[in-house]
Amino acid sequence: MRHIFIVNPKSGKGNVHNKFMQELREREAEVYLTKSADDAERYIRNMCESNSKEYFRFYSCGGDGTLNNVLNGIVGFDNAEAAAIPLGSGNDFIRSFGLPAERFSNIDAQLSGSAVTVDVIKYQDVTGNAELRYAFNMFNIGFDCDVVVNMTAVKKIPFVRGAFAYLLSILLTLIKKEGAELDIDFDDGTNYNGRVLFTTIGNGAYCGGGIKGLPNAELDDGLMDVCVVKDVSRRVIFSLLPKYAKGTHLETEIAKEIIDYKKCKSLTVKNCKDKWFISVDGEINTVGKVHFEIVPNAVRFSLPSTEARD
Repeated sequence: MRHIFIVNPKSGKGNVHNKFMQELREREAEVYLTKSADDAERYIRNMCESNSKEYFRFYSCGGDGTLNNVLNGIVGFDNAEAAAIPLGSGNDFIRSFGLPAERFSNIDAQLSGSAVTVDVIKYQDVTGNAELRYAFNMFNIGFDCDVVVNMTAVKKIPFVRGAFAYLLSILLTLIKKEGAELDIDFDDGTNYNGRVLFTTIGNGAYCGGGIKGLPNAELDDGLMDVCVVKDVSRRVIFSLLPKYAKGTHLETEIAKEIIDYKKCKSLTVKNCKDKWFISVDGEINTVGKVHFEIVPNAVRFSLPSTEARD
């Protein structure tokens, strides 16, 4: 197996990035430094096509956005698998495996790891000629997407990281509380049409640096989890936030009134606006009408060994 570390030079600032790069140099690891947002995808596809008799493990060294690019590079190739070394601010996809975060940061544990098969979500803006894309973790629409947009400013504040940064961004977003007017068609024939605070669609359970927004999500059940939160007052939002962060929001009495949570294989989402924002694995996209579909057992994802020394 050929091990290639795909490093986003903008992730893991300062000492963290320098220490990590030094460890790679000490191991004489094969490293590719990305030059742009979609550079990793192009590089990986070219490697897989040009070396069809070799088997690759591509380590995404960055955040969920970098991992998304790695996924779109390996999908469709039988000679490649993905792995993730968390250097980003969220690193939410790997949380769903339930392993200690330090195992994913251990290069020796990663090199001696083994792969499992996981589902992915394919999606496409069907209003134009947009290409078919894939995501590992989660889509956020409405208030939740606005929170991700505001995270850009929040993360510039010194020492503000992870879940705290996400919660602070929520507070800032509450000032406007725009929400969204959505038309959602599910594969079972049901429809939701109306104003929502936010809608979350996912394969993984976590977003925003550890917020467990889709507590029932599983990475290999062949289904997407969808959480639709109806438009509610700021007071209700404040009362629900701590439980939403822990993933216990579905157990509350008010959840029966304001939350629709279901599993499905496909759905289509349309906004009342011609163009609107959606967060895809933590990265903001502008879309029209989007179709989502789960792809069971789509790719192999390597988990770090639990036997390697820390």
